[in-house]
Amino acid sequence: MEILGPNFIPIVLNIALALSVLSLVLLLYITVEHWMIDRRQQHNSTFGKAIIPLIWRFLRGEATEETAIKAMQEDPTEALSLLIHLAHELESSSRPRLQPLFTGLIFIDEEIDALKSNQLKRRLLATERLGFLNNEASTAALLDALEDKIPAIRLCAARSLAIQGKTEAIKPILQALDLPNELDNRREAEAISDYGPSAVPTLLTMLESPIGKYSANAIIVAARVLGMLRTSEAVQPLIRLLKNPQESVRLCAARALGEIGDPAAISPVAALANDPAWRVRKKAMKAIGKLHADRQIPMLSNALSDSSWWVRFSAAQALHSLGQVGITELQKVMKNTSDEHAREICCEVLEEHMILDTKKN
Repeated sequence: MEILGPNFIPIVLNIALALSVLSLVLLLYITVEHWMIDRRQQHNSTFGKAIIPLIWRFLRGEATEETAIKAMQEDPTEALSLLIHLAHELESSSRPRLQPLFTGLIFIDEEIDALKSNQLKRRLLATERLGFLNNEASTAALLDALEDKIPAIRLCAARSLAIQGKTEAIKPILQALDLPNELDNRREAEAISDYGPSAVPTLLTMLESPIGKYSANAIIVAARVLGMLRTSEAVQPLIRLLKNPQESVRLCAARALGEIGDPAAISPVAALANDPAWRVRKKAMKAIGKLHADRQIPMLSNALSDSSWWVRFSAAQALHSLGQVGITELQKVMKNTSDEHAREICCEVLEEHMILDTKKN
């Protein structure tokens, strides 16, 4: 203690006191924060219980626009959140009936200005809100938002344009969201699928265009959406895409044809069993299973010996999906084949579906 000097203990005590005060301040802050959150949640719950029934009464014609807007203006931010949530639950044909309420709550100039905000969250919020103001100014602003440097903003703008039903924006959307990876393609397809059947003519035009007019990613998304919408008119254009030089395009076309389920696609998709790309062969096996193509059992059986595990697995799963006739083929191959890989994959799939109990063998 003498080495440390006579001031050591007072210094330690002062530090301890400072830490204690800091801990108390932090505890007080956390307590107040939790209290404010609880209070806000209680308010939102009470507010929602009053506003949601009022909106439904407005939709049924039992409450006037003025009455509904006046009540919602007590908390415009929460009212907009409730209104947007309700709009997403409604059929697209019913959403325009909410337009007067959105118009009464959203200041369009303020939201358009917010698209230039440095805060990502604010730009996202403005992009979402503008989708419910179906007018020229909001549409023009959303088209501009498709050029935002942040992909999440461009995707939100695409969804808002779909809510507005602006089919003329489909091609600009696909150009703005021309991103290469699978997750981005899926999100783009989900955004375009929000248009529903109204997107089909534009997407068909893209598929029937000469190779090179649109990027491979745009064609992939167009094909994917047509598959999601189960568009029978897309079968022949998609069959032609099975010969596209791009592996990813062939893969997506096969997937879309499997989702549409037209028997006319069976033979062209089955021809992909000899595709040089294993991913395409795998997708072809899955599509054949979805197409319930019993006549392709010999092709699926041969694919059980493919060099790729994923192709073998997809072929075995496709056989199982055909019912008893496919299961019998799996059992036959497992028993008679000299190919170790084919026997293993048959055993694995049969066991997975509890048709074979290897513990008893």
